[in-house]
Amino acid sequence: MGEVVKFESTGTVFRLRELVGGNGRGVISGWLVSYPGARARFRIRVKGLRSIPRSDWNIKQFRPLGGGIFEIKWESDKKQWRALGFDHEGYFLLVLGCTHKGNVYVPADCIATAKKRKAEATSGEWGTADYEP
Repeated sequence: MGEVVKFESTGTVFRLRELVGGNGRGVISGWLVSYPGARARFRIRVKGLRSIPRSDWNIKQFRPLGGGIFEIKWESDKKQWRALGFDHEGYFLLVLGCTHKGNVYVPADCIATAKKRKAEATSGEWGTADYEP
C-alpha cells in the first residue's frame, strides 16, 4: 500500500463541482466528452474515492500538487489522466483536466493554470456547476 494523503476530513460525501466557462460548458465535461473511456474510468475512480474516508485515500488515487491544488488520478487507454481541483465550500471544485506521463504533464503549464483558476474561482470570476461523472 502506498503513502496516505493526510488532511482534515470533513466527514461529508465527496461532492464535485466544475468550473463553467462563458460558453456555459463545464471545463471537465467539455474535456472528457471526446474521451468516453477516460470518462468511464473517472466515474469508477470517483465512486471508489466515495466509498472510503478521505483520510484513507492513497496518493496513487489523489495527490497534493501544492498551492492547495490536488489531482484525482486514473488510467485509461494506456494513459495517465488527471483532474485538478481544490476544496471549496464543501465541494471539490474541478478546474482543469490533463494527462501525465513520467514527469511531464500535457498541457505543460496545467498546474500553474490550475492555481490561477483557483484564484479566479474563489474571487467569483468563474461560474460553477455540479459535476457527476
